Amino acid sequence: MGKISLYGLDASPPTRACLLTLKALDIPFDFVFVNLFEKENYSEEYSKKNPQHTVPLLQDDDACIWDSHAIMAYLVGKYAASDELYPKDLLQRAKVDQLLHFESGVIFESALRRLTRPILFNGESTLPRNQVDHINQIYDFVEAFLDDHDYLAGDQLTIADFSIVDHHLDWSFPRTGFGQVSQDCRLAGQAQGAALLRGGQREWSRPVCGPLEVQELHYCALNEKKILQDDKMVKLTLYGLDPSPPVRAVKLTLAALNLPYEFVNINIIAREQLSSAYLEKNPQHTVPTLEDDGHFIWDSHAIIAYLVSKYADTDSLYPKDLLQRAVVDQRLHFESGVVFADGIRRISKSVLFLGETKVPKERYDAIIDILDFVETFLKGQDYIAGNQLTIADFSLISSVTSLEAFVPLDPVKYPRISAWIKRLEQLPYYEEANGKGVRQLVAIFKKTNFSWST
Repeated sequence: MGKISLYGLDASPPTRACLLTLKALDIPFDFVFVNLFEKENYSEEYSKKNPQHTVPLLQDDDACIWDSHAIMAYLVGKYAASDELYPKDLLQRAKVDQLLHFESGVIFESALRRLTRPILFNGESTLPRNQVDHINQIYDFVEAFLDDHDYLAGDQLTIADFSIVDHHLDWSFPRTGFGQVSQDCRLAGQAQGAALLRGGQREWSRPVCGPLEVQELHYCALNEKKILQDDKMVKLTLYGLDPSPPVRAVKLTLAALNLPYEFVNINIIAREQLSSAYLEKNPQHTVPTLEDDGHFIWDSHAIIAYLVSKYADTDSLYPKDLLQRAVVDQRLHFESGVVFADGIRRISKSVLFLGETKVPKERYDAIIDILDFVETFLKGQDYIAGNQLTIADFSLISSVTSLEAFVPLDPVKYPRISAWIKRLEQLPYYEEANGKGVRQLVAIFKKTNFSWST
């Protein structure tokens, strides 16, 4: 076993998730404290290890891996004596992956970071009441995930439990049962986090939004069913809609694998995703959802990893090499937790579902930060996770091209991104799977006449 170092801080839930995994696997490691308030994560030395300058960061000999989800999967894949914490069974693994992306895109980015950043870094003491409502919705989802079993992904402990258990968003999670290994790492870090948040008086403001008002939007083929067939029997059904970036990521993967499938359009403006029939398939009521012979998988990242693992002839789209896979996993979680959650969803929700026409300038700045990161990731390589096409490209191309709805891409400032997009546009299935959906999404936002507030 090489020398392992974990960079982070105990108050960070993603850091604690990695601590739980390291302790569960009984792996010796050095812990290097990174002071975010002193911006040690922006130092030249740290930025060389992690250009996204986040915590945690794992160094295994000379290899550096960031994003807690990628780190945990890597640790189990390389060092665990069994696959219990991250099952090799594809359906079980897809469930764990779905929960990991639920943590990165919904719990951490959309709730915890949005709650803590204004308090800890901007000195704010008043937050909108709708943040509390969002946290309560997360509790409802987690409660639903725990229906009829003891752990989040089933009846055995997995890294999904380690990832989510530390997000006691009021610092007291309602259900535990994770044993002493959880208590060792969790309690001290939670105490630090609570102390940071309670350093000043918090008060919840009145709701910042009125009742949901959905303007009428027209886009192509809202209620159509498309059936793509070849000489194989259709067993797969994809539920979603073309303007959705995550749906397009799955379409790109299905096309790359030449898999026939039935496409069922879900009109989210008409709230078809909240129907009882759809909720039985996906209690998180998101798109896309994949049905494979009676089994239901949601979250695009979990779906595309599942499809490649089950149906691909080779592992080129999702490498089995643990370090290469860790890079792909990191990029997938960057897409779910940063690009989609912080870049696309926050604007889409306010403009399309709340009818707002002024978008805060900070949302524009967030998109610029995203593009800067993607440009950095592409340095010295043709694709987002290296020099070969992977599902990370499918995931990020669907969302990065969708950012055109908000901020036109400057090819002079972002030459690597521009070249990468052109490279993927040469794929024979790109236009059908992604190109037309991007244009539909851009057209939808043009009709809203939204503008950036100053």
